[in-house]
Amino acid sequence: MTWNSESTKSSNSSASSERFGLDQEDKSGILVYRYRSGSSGLEVSSQHDLCKSLDTDPDLPHLRVAKKKIPRGDSRVEVKTEDLFPEEDRKKYSKYPTLKASLANVGLPSSAYWKRLFFNSFPELYIVSRSISPSPLSSTNNSPESSQHVSPQSTFPPHHGAQKDQINAQDHS
Repeated sequence: MTWNSESTKSSNSSASSERFGLDQEDKSGILVYRYRSGSSGLEVSSQHDLCKSLDTDPDLPHLRVAKKKIPRGDSRVEVKTEDLFPEEDRKKYSKYPTLKASLANVGLPSSAYWKRLFFNSFPELYIVSRSISPSPLSSTNNSPESSQHVSPQSTFPPHHGAQKDQINAQDHS
């Protein structure tokens, strides 16, 4: 009898490994870019450590993890909007022109660059980003009707200007 069966493995998997297809047992080095996190660049981590940090993040339901291939020999990686999406969403929203927009251009840490160049380490960049809405289309579907059609009448009270004019006229007479 083996203890490392598929049923045992799946019952012990973390929420982030299930959700993002990460291997929580893999302790080999990976490069992680946290989009709009305030960090200054890439961090060297492992899928194991990434799963642990994601599992403790209270915003886990609103996070995405995508992978981008790093060309060998490149010391910088350009992150585009499409790189934030998983592969199936990239195909689904490929007609949107903003998917090709550049979001960041990050430099590889020196040690990662040399390991990538000589030993073919760090083949992918793991990009962690926040997903406020599940798709680019949902923001228009979730907006209240009144916020989509703003007019001066809905912004200011209807008699606000007229009342001021009456008060000013009375003060000057």
